[in-house]
Amino acid sequence: MTDGDLQQKRIMAALIDIAVAIAISLAFAIVSWVLGGILGSATSSGAVSTYVPRVLSFLGSLVSLGYMLGRDVTAGDRSIGKKVQNIRVVTTAGGPITFNESMRRNAIFAIGAALGVLSATLGLIPCIGDIANCLLIPVMLLGVMVSVGAAIYEILQITQEPNGIRFGDKQAGTRVVR
Repeated sequence: MTDGDLQQKRIMAALIDIAVAIAISLAFAIVSWVLGGILGSATSSGAVSTYVPRVLSFLGSLVSLGYMLGRDVTAGDRSIGKKVQNIRVVTTAGGPITFNESMRRNAIFAIGAALGVLSATLGLIPCIGDIANCLLIPVMLLGVMVSVGAAIYEILQITQEPNGIRFGDKQAGTRVVR
């Protein structure tokens, strides 16, 4: 028998965590855009105004990927979403999870963020990186579709499995409790 209240809390926690990851990316993008504009008008060097935003984009994508993978241990012993929903992830034995378990548990959701890191890394390479990024657009779109598909699959697992154990929980040997 599944616990409907816990299922709802898990889904809300996931939505909050996705919002946090998007907010991280947006914050870095806005700072990058503003700083690029300031540097572009304040300096005569096009390289500085071009590459400072790219470096910030790279750092933002790394932080976003790190959050997606380690989110279950970021706010003390749980993700920000789980903290708000008052739930936590534990090992099947009931103990606290490690960063490694959080990574295994959330790897399926980090595909898009990993592709973002790849794109931002290529963006650091003059000219060739820009061309490679254009060629990566179909791969990036596929990554988004895989991430959305994975999220739908995981939600179905949470709602249909008797104990609400999703694929990521099985991979990491974890479960979500109140």
